[in-house]
Amino acid sequence: MGVGQVPYLCDACWEQIEFLKPPWCRICGLPGWSAVCADCCARPPLFRRLRAVTFYEPTLREAIHLMKYEKKQIISKHLIQLLQAHLPEDFSSTDYDFLLPIPLHTNRFRQRGFNQSEQIAHGIAQVWRVPVRVDILFRIRDTAPLSRLSSHEERVKNIAGAFEIRSPDLIQNRKILLIDDIFTTGTTINETLKVLQVANPDCVDVLTLTRTRPSL
Repeated sequence: MGVGQVPYLCDACWEQIEFLKPPWCRICGLPGWSAVCADCCARPPLFRRLRAVTFYEPTLREAIHLMKYEKKQIISKHLIQLLQAHLPEDFSSTDYDFLLPIPLHTNRFRQRGFNQSEQIAHGIAQVWRVPVRVDILFRIRDTAPLSRLSSHEERVKNIAGAFEIRSPDLIQNRKILLIDDIFTTGTTINETLKVLQVANPDCVDVLTLTRTRPSL
């Protein structure tokens, strides 16, 4: 990025963003593992593979906050460009039948005016030419933002039953890439996967713009 190209953010900080690279866990994509990480061995996740482009550190945290909560939509194009330039090398357009963004509840969509996960999905689709489907998965409960919940138990209870599939025939035997902006504790992704698995997809992988560092 050239100087001054990302409004509201420090140019030097933007240019120092660290991108995740292999070796990483072949399941969850956590860097520093050449095979499968200890957490995935102990508690195998519902997804087949997960990848993120960066860790959720100050520059990305500020950019996403500005975009989502202060309606600085101009930042979204820079985040999408960042993702497009650093798509994980072990994911390919030929791996998937369609991209499936995590949906917002209609109330949240009206407040925000956009779904950041859908924007990210369309950014990937521009590069990969893979369709984005927004007519399959729906959020039917207006849940509290996960950032306001402190415990894992609160997050799980908050998101339980939040999603619904309305076209299960479109999922059966399909290869799906689930898209979200941030991977934190995995509660949203896991709840979505529970719903998707009922419709018997061939596989579901996950791609997020950023992820939090695991706690030590």
